[in-house]
Amino acid sequence: MNIKKWLKSLVFLLVIVATAPNLSPVSWQVHTPRAYAAEENGMAKIQLILKKLRASMTSMKDFDDLEKAGMPKRDVDRLRRAMSQKIKQLTDEAIASIHDL
Repeated sequence: MNIKKWLKSLVFLLVIVATAPNLSPVSWQVHTPRAYAAEENGMAKIQLILKKLRASMTSMKDFDDLEKAGMPKRDVDRLRRAMSQKIKQLTDEAIASIHDL
């Protein structure tokens, strides 16, 4: 192969790499299998946090039933405060996980 053909091929290849977004090194970093796995793990984590959050919010309704069943109001209020803190923590975790994605 002569040098002119080789240089033309090299320039042509550089132009394609520089102008094609799917071939640029930046897109290689974004679309690697590791990135997809991290994104899937992040989504799984968010889904788990939301499932726990939903269960925690549902259990807040059960505290009314405990109070009606005769549990002292002081104890029910303590349970409500603890659950409210857990809900706040789970909400913060979900927001942080969404930002990480």
